[in-house]
Amino acid sequence: MMRWRRKPSPGSGEPAARDPAAVLADAVALLHAGLDPESAWRVLGVSTEGDGVPVRGGSAFSADRDVEASVRAAALLARDTGAPLARVLEAIDGALSLVRDARDAAEAALAGPRMSAKILRWLPLVGAALAAGVDPSVVTLLATSPAGWALLAVAGVLTWAGSAWMSRMVRTAAGHRAGGRVPTSVVLALVDAALAAGVPVDVACERVARVVDGSGARALRRLAEFQAGFDRASEAAAPSAEGAPSPSVARTRRRSRAARSRGELDELHDALAGPLALAAHAGAPARFGLRAAMVRLDREQRRRAQRAAGELGVRLTLPLALCLLPSFVLVGVVPLLIAVIAGADLGSLPGLEPPPSGEPSPSAWTR
Repeated sequence: MMRWRRKPSPGSGEPAARDPAAVLADAVALLHAGLDPESAWRVLGVSTEGDGVPVRGGSAFSADRDVEASVRAAALLARDTGAPLARVLEAIDGALSLVRDARDAAEAALAGPRMSAKILRWLPLVGAALAAGVDPSVVTLLATSPAGWALLAVAGVLTWAGSAWMSRMVRTAAGHRAGGRVPTSVVLALVDAALAAGVPVDVACERVARVVDGSGARALRRLAEFQAGFDRASEAAAPSAEGAPSPSVARTRRRSRAARSRGELDELHDALAGPLALAAHAGAPARFGLRAAMVRLDREQRRRAQRAAGELGVRLTLPLALCLLPSFVLVGVVPLLIAVIAGADLGSLPGLEPPPSGEPSPSAWTR
């Protein structure tokens, strides 16, 4: 069954936009059915560059830039390595499912704190409405007296600062990143697909680095360099009698640790370095370790989302206590106190002129 992203408005003449995930699943099905890549993309209405690679920004995947970048990377990798496009797309489809599930879990965890932040922004206005309900003269005081103007100005600044502070907290907890980049789980799936095509580990990392952008490409090239250096060092010098690694191998490991400490290798290094190193030392295929790394990465992303949501619920008390509650007091409590003090004839207050003779005193406003 085909899924649709949204329904066009009646009479608009606008075609319905397909869900990019559904287009990807349909492409895998058509390729498994025996269609060549060009024919499969043409059936799905996906424009290509002529070699089975979807164009950037003008295909059915453009509604989701992460999916579009992942599909282009998969098509380029299949073309460069000779791997079946159906298998590569199937691998990234599973990885993208993990990414979507983790993102949905993060959104669900942040729904409560995000709604709390939206509600708390209205706290000063609620305070002003309550004060006006208790004593209608508060509206006149805030609108016509210099003291009221000062209270409104300070309360407005505090409300703006609290709202901006909470918005930044929510964005930080959500961890939004720029779209159009291949997610880490998809990069792992691409490396797995390249290894399944029979290329060595360092060549697989280098070829995947060619088709991805940003920090992922830099991390993959660094890993490919380290893996190639490690292989050359292992072949050039055998371990000593005590089983210690050769100086070349130790030097390669130190360079990897130094690069990681400088921040040159990111989350992708953490996910790839372990399985690749274990496979190199044990002489076993790295593909099973990569699949386990994808599962660990998904689990870690869910844990981070849960932890960020829990911390956000506590951190929101800071703008509440330092900005929104003082604003509530300034427009909801202080005007009532001024009205009471002025009505009790306890003395003149700055910005409040005593009423002329013959006019009702502020104490009469509350009677």
